[in-house]
Amino acid sequence: MTIFDWPATLLPRHISIRPPRKTAGLTTSLTEFTQAVPVIRPPFGLTMEFDAIFGSDVLAWRALIALLEGRANAVRVPLFDLWYRASDTQIGGGIVSHSDGAYFSDGAGYLTNDLSQVLVTGVQGQRHITADFGPYGRLLEAGLYFGLGDHPYIATGVTWNGTVATIRCSPTLRIDYSNQQLRLKPDMIARLTNDDGGELMLRNLRHGTPTLELEETFDEPLS
Repeated sequence: MTIFDWPATLLPRHISIRPPRKTAGLTTSLTEFTQAVPVIRPPFGLTMEFDAIFGSDVLAWRALIALLEGRANAVRVPLFDLWYRASDTQIGGGIVSHSDGAYFSDGAGYLTNDLSQVLVTGVQGQRHITADFGPYGRLLEAGLYFGLGDHPYIATGVTWNGTVATIRCSPTLRIDYSNQQLRLKPDMIARLTNDDGGELMLRNLRHGTPTLELEETFDEPLS
């Protein structure tokens, strides 16, 4: 399987991010008591609808769908939670030093694309994790998405003790993590849900308004 990056110019107009929701062992007893448990590492789902795309965006779309080759390959796609996550200014923070640990003469550092040195350690199946956000402040709350590596999660509960957040996450940790950087701009490795997904009908041979259905996929063994 080949994994490639989402084209930066393609931004959806509408988006539905569906958190993990698959269950197994659904049974009903004689007393009508129903029991079910989540499957191991259930996937996120993603639906994106686009405004009319023209010109170079049509070509980018064609290349994207061709690279996917049906369900053979996967794309690393941002979750596009732009209106709800922390702003780029808050995330950038300006707190990263030079490689030797020094800062600029006025005390400023480098802006970053995401958080820096907000680290998570945990084992596969763990539900609660902790992370020290340091000078960033309380940037995470229940309902926000976050990422650990290429795995997206959603915070279902967050409590704070100073700068340290205790986060209840869904799903449980997919793999073991050791000092893994927590990201507020998570990506999702995803495949098409069917081989004919992403069809682009060109109106007047020029523009189209495509829709894309994706589902998270995994390379790692379940272990």
